[in-house]
Amino acid sequence: MIHLFRKTRQLLITDKRFKKYLLYAAGEVFLVVVGILLALQFNNWNIEKENAKKEEWYLTNIIEDIEYQKVILKDMQRHSLESIEVGKSIIKDFNEYKSFSKIDSLNEKLNFLIEIYNFPNTNNTYSELVSSGQLNLITNKALSIDIINYYLASQGSYDDVRNNIDNIFYPEVYPTIKNLCQITMYDEDVGEGEKYLLENYEGLNSFINNKLKSFETKLNLLNAIKIRIQILSVHLYMIKDTLEIGEELIKSIDEDLG
Repeated sequence: MIHLFRKTRQLLITDKRFKKYLLYAAGEVFLVVVGILLALQFNNWNIEKENAKKEEWYLTNIIEDIEYQKVILKDMQRHSLESIEVGKSIIKDFNEYKSFSKIDSLNEKLNFLIEIYNFPNTNNTYSELVSSGQLNLITNKALSIDIINYYLASQGSYDDVRNNIDNIFYPEVYPTIKNLCQITMYDEDVGEGEKYLLENYEGLNSFINNKLKSFETKLNLLNAIKIRIQILSVHLYMIKDTLEIGEELIKSIDEDLG
């Protein structure tokens, strides 16, 4: 084809038909420009198609991350509600008996109160999206803002729960409760021939009961249980908000994906 164009140009110049040659040259330039534009457009189509695939992949994985986070949050919610009820039952029984020693299954209840959940912050996909500088792949800008706000709020809840655990629960609540019960191990933590790890020792129970008769101990334990209830109540609000916002975000992403 290039050889044919060159031969045509030579014939026109040789015959001194400059006007036709100029028209021909302009046409040739036009064809070249059109070819370049088509090539660029084709390349843009390929890029847009590839970006659309990436966007779908990121959005789909964000949904999966939120769904996984929801599972842990609901488990955390269940445990928090149960812990609050256990704590309230101990205080209610204490008010009735004016003694901790008479409370049924106190050791098991105190063991339950020292179990904790960290707030789940499953943001692997979002972190990759941000760190790779590809947040602009999400073409729906309102949806992009909703995703950013969700993960900012989730990070904030994670930080608040972590702060409550590190600065209130472990320094104030955990030591008090731990010193007034025998730690119970779970069956799954005990290997064959290790059943002795599940034993509670009667002599130590008598020692704990004697400690529980002290007014100072009663005060410390009551305060520790109440603080535990307060912390869990705050965590429940965070869980509830995160679950609701997560559900709305999943719906928005599903609508965007069609």
